[in-house]
Amino acid sequence: MEIIAQLGYILGLSFISGINLYATVAVVGICTRFELIQGLPPEFQVLANGGIIFVALMLYFVEFFMDKIQGLDTLWDSIHTIIRPLGGAMIALMQVGEASPALEVIVFMLGASLASAAHFTKAGTRLVINASPEPVSNILVSTGEDLGVVGFSFLTLAYPKLSFFLTLSCLALIMFFLPLLFRTVRMLFASLFFRTKSFFTRGLTKGDVLLLPFSLDTFFDEQKEKDEEIVWAGKAYASRVPSIRRLSSMHLVITSKAVYGLYRRWFRLHVRRLVRSEIKHYKYYPGRLLSRCHIKTPEETWLVQLYQPLGKTLPDSLAPAGEIGS
Repeated sequence: MEIIAQLGYILGLSFISGINLYATVAVVGICTRFELIQGLPPEFQVLANGGIIFVALMLYFVEFFMDKIQGLDTLWDSIHTIIRPLGGAMIALMQVGEASPALEVIVFMLGASLASAAHFTKAGTRLVINASPEPVSNILVSTGEDLGVVGFSFLTLAYPKLSFFLTLSCLALIMFFLPLLFRTVRMLFASLFFRTKSFFTRGLTKGDVLLLPFSLDTFFDEQKEKDEEIVWAGKAYASRVPSIRRLSSMHLVITSKAVYGLYRRWFRLHVRRLVRSEIKHYKYYPGRLLSRCHIKTPEETWLVQLYQPLGKTLPDSLAPAGEIGS
């Protein structure tokens, strides 16, 4: 069980450093210096230095306010993309004392990996939250992170064995939600790039609103009926489309007879089809970066997101007059 306790210190403190390095260092230093927790490893004495605690608290004070402002928090996270993983690695390394070079390298890589996982999860989540125009959610999440870091750091010092299992549970959750987070961040960056490109080119080209990439065009020719004509085509993301993973990239194609969703899964092209005569509801919801398109038949409901400039070009022939925004 001593090994689990040792791993609890290493894993827990390295992991939480990826969210807020300065708060973690400050908590460990204060608890060690003032003996708030008995029986801490002697390796923590270096963090009990008054100068280290003072600098950690000052930097945490700066981060506290930077983290509450939309835009500045993303900039701050970007600056700490290297700092937090290195800090987590150093905190892990200092705990092994005089160990073999091989063990030191292993612990260094382990600490850096844990801190990196926490950092990129935090940065990606905050980027998604910042897509919302209101600042309240950003402040609430940031405050929750502050309380969580302080609480988790203290818990790791007081109950390292419990911290070991909690850290593993957090890593499992990250691995489960990381693909969705990655797709969300990729979608936001792609939409920002498309919006910027549209601004500088002052308009959409025919390829943006009608033409499909060669591989998709060849595949689609095999799926559509001979007398079908493409009315509109463009890149989209599946918010809620049967059989398509949430926020996966897809192409929405509207023809004279149907609405198609073309997407890749396991490197293979697939298609979903809605017959236009069966569509009972169709509505367009404009947005700043991404717009939403809601299509509903008696059997299926599609909710897709499109780049905002593309959304404005959607045809209104699928819905009753006056129901489409522009």
